[in-house]
Amino acid sequence: MDVPDVPLRPFARLLADSAARHGGRPALVDPVLGAEVTHAGLRDLVEEAATRLLAQVAPGERVAVLARNGLEQAVAALACSRAGLVHVGLPAGDPPERLAAVLRSAAPRLLLVQPGLDGTAAATLGASSSGADPAVLPTGHVLLAEGRTRSGAGAPVRRARALPPLPEDAAAVHSLVATSGSTGAPKLVRLTGAMVDHAARAYGSLLGLGPDDRTPVHLPMWWVSGHVTQLASALASGGSVVTMPAWSPADLVAVVRRHGATWLDLVPTLWHGLLREDGFSAASLPSLRAAVFGGAPAAPEVLAEVRRRVPGVALLDAYAMSEVPSPLTCLTARDAAVHPTSVGRALPGVHVEVVDEQGRALPTGATGAVAVRSPALTPGYDGGARLAVDDRGRFRTGDVGVLDDEGFLVLTGRAADRMIRGGVTIHPAEVERALLASGLVAAAVVVPVPARLHGDDVGAVVVPTLGAPSTPRQGVAGPDVAALRAAVRARVGAHAVPVRVVVVDELPRTPNGKPDREAVRRLLA
Repeated sequence: MDVPDVPLRPFARLLADSAARHGGRPALVDPVLGAEVTHAGLRDLVEEAATRLLAQVAPGERVAVLARNGLEQAVAALACSRAGLVHVGLPAGDPPERLAAVLRSAAPRLLLVQPGLDGTAAATLGASSSGADPAVLPTGHVLLAEGRTRSGAGAPVRRARALPPLPEDAAAVHSLVATSGSTGAPKLVRLTGAMVDHAARAYGSLLGLGPDDRTPVHLPMWWVSGHVTQLASALASGGSVVTMPAWSPADLVAVVRRHGATWLDLVPTLWHGLLREDGFSAASLPSLRAAVFGGAPAAPEVLAEVRRRVPGVALLDAYAMSEVPSPLTCLTARDAAVHPTSVGRALPGVHVEVVDEQGRALPTGATGAVAVRSPALTPGYDGGARLAVDDRGRFRTGDVGVLDDEGFLVLTGRAADRMIRGGVTIHPAEVERALLASGLVAAAVVVPVPARLHGDDVGAVVVPTLGAPSTPRQGVAGPDVAALRAAVRARVGAHAVPVRVVVVDELPRTPNGKPDREAVRRLLA
């Protein structure tokens, strides 16, 4: 991977540069609005929206947006960067209580609500109890000039005042992104233009992106996936995105086919759903050439089946997170054949270490905390939460892992998810990999369940491999539970063998597609 050694840009300047270089090429397709907007057209919409926003709020203030994936979400974040405001994305699929927690923390001056989500907005404001509710306006009125994008016609909106010059400070915060954890109050990660631009260039280099590339945005757009990995990468490369307000495997296959999408961004749990679609094949999807995924272990058998169904698609396992949206490591298909449990080696400009509790580097093969340095590290969380950065500039990711003698990183779990059973530490990811390696399950999530005598017991919720029977009742039908336990015993040890195993057709997921560990705990209760 080669990230060009040129100054990093604010988000709005990234758009301005793409409009100058690729103005007449498509930038975003919104099938719901029936709109296809070019890079130059998107720039013009953003200029107008920035002006209308500044008629409502002052530079430096926050603007929250409650909307499904689409043109309005893209315009909102870019217009906030253009106007010197801070964008706060509110994923429309989240429950009001979680959205209310984001509102309380961000304290926006203005809330833009997409038509059809008024009830969610009212419930969110009712649950926020902030004492200083934001002004509420419809998204279309502020962001799209009342539907001009349907036909591309109409007189320009009169500007209330001149916009300031394009922003130059790539270190300025332009967006707050809620962490996607399934438990606890979400933290708001500060995103800067430098973080976003670095990530866009990195993904562009890894995927070989160019003006002819297109990706469907099916995960929530204003988490890092849609916002950074996809939209920003498309702007940096001159390519385009197709927005999807909701996700299903059938819909994703249909969008790839209909719009000629060339690459995907996924979490591993979604592979299983795609493999159930007859249309997920090389013959049906000739345009598809690459996919990047990460965030959880992927079953080797599932990835093998993906490669069989779409053999020409390059699969890249990238390790990144909201706090560092640019990939830290990446595992290519060639390296996956030799290091199937790894997330790859550190990319250029990134430093990855495994350290002990005192921050001392551990030797090769030792398990410890993953600490990283990256040009794309966030300056911190909003609202006072502490970013785990030491005096050497190393960020502790919260992951536990081990480096081998070739520099390949294997993640063994989250520090917060570690279990202690009879005095022995168990890392959920190690158990999940053992379950996946059995070949009996396509997906697995491991969490602690209470034990009376020895700390934690191990519980597992699993999805059987394609064609196997399944039931949500413990120990009935589904894969051979005794064989699953034997696989864990052989690879990890007797202390890590799951006491409870529940079989389901689909893992419970958070709105961004990651396993919902709190829902898994409820299934195992």
